[in-house]
Amino acid sequence: MANTTNNIADMQKTLTDNFQQLTNLSVSAFKPVMQGMINNMSSISNSILKNGLPQIKIPSLNTGDCDCCPPKQTCPPHCIAAITRSAMEGERVITAFTVKNDCSHTKSYRIGVRELKDENGTMAPAQPTLNKNFVTLDAGRSEQVLVTIDLANFKNGSTYTTEIVLREKEINQNICFTLIVENSNSTLVTPQDENQYKLRWQSWKDHYYCERPTFSRVIDTRQETNVLSIADN
Repeated sequence: MANTTNNIADMQKTLTDNFQQLTNLSVSAFKPVMQGMINNMSSISNSILKNGLPQIKIPSLNTGDCDCCPPKQTCPPHCIAAITRSAMEGERVITAFTVKNDCSHTKSYRIGVRELKDENGTMAPAQPTLNKNFVTLDAGRSEQVLVTIDLANFKNGSTYTTEIVLREKEINQNICFTLIVENSNSTLVTPQDENQYKLRWQSWKDHYYCERPTFSRVIDTRQETNVLSIADN
């Protein structure tokens, strides 16, 4: 009976020692892996604290054009064209622009012009006018429109802006217009002395110019007096 008890105790001790050795072996084997994971987590945490969370880029599902994708809504540019005119006060400015239909079918456009104002938002002394407010164009056709501004009450040194608006149905498409009122570089003209056009050679012997003599009619007042006396008698 005592031998049996000793055998059981030895077996339990052997099993315990084996489990302990396995445990020590597992811990020693996984210790470098655990330390590496802890170091990596510590590095990631420090990077996040220093630089913030990284941006995650989600790949687009649409890698190309497709008929099933909804079209992107785009706005027209503020100005589809720009016109700048310089003129002097008192002038009458007439500016032309051409509207062309590049579509494959007939198009109609309404045309208007907004208020002409200076840099401070003050209304100009006179407002621009259009010679037509509506155009209908066949495919590929174009038509000219005139903008007129009377600068009778404008002052030099001013700049005014406005927008000419083209509208088919719902969207305004603008032509930006700038008017600069200033003195233009005029052509300098210096008239010559009229006597220079009257000078001629006196004769083939003379080598100088002289002025052409002026002839005047001499009236005998005595003869006219006698005629009047005879008539009175």
